[in-house]
Amino acid sequence: MRASLFRFFVAGLFLIAGKTAFAQVEYHVHDTIEEVKVEYRWQRERFFGSDPNAVLNMRLTNLTDDYVVFSFVPAYYRDGVIMYETAEYTACLAPGQTLRGGRAGLRFVADGITMSMVEQEWFSWDIPYVSVEIVDDCDDWEDD
Repeated sequence: MRASLFRFFVAGLFLIAGKTAFAQVEYHVHDTIEEVKVEYRWQRERFFGSDPNAVLNMRLTNLTDDYVVFSFVPAYYRDGVIMYETAEYTACLAPGQTLRGGRAGLRFVADGITMSMVEQEWFSWDIPYVSVEIVDDCDDWEDD
């Protein structure tokens, strides 16, 4: 009886954890800029803590048939006034390629921008600077 109850409890935990983990991967479309789709999601910098820093996790998809060098600067706003701009991010994307998350360097954290702030009506974010350049190949391109 105890073993059956334990198995039922563990199975329930796996169902809940599976739904939670799957729900965390949802990205939202921010914009399509010169045929590069920009998507995002907000995450917590640390799992523990009452109000951790917010992480802007982004995904870029090249919708063209060309290799492109995509450069941009994300910025965070309070009532339309810039609170913080990140450093410029530049990457080369092959036709149809998607880059996302920390491995691609698309994880932006600003100390003091918390999860509770990004949920406020006065908070917004945007990309005030964008540059898209068509190149022959990503193998010959170097991040300066």
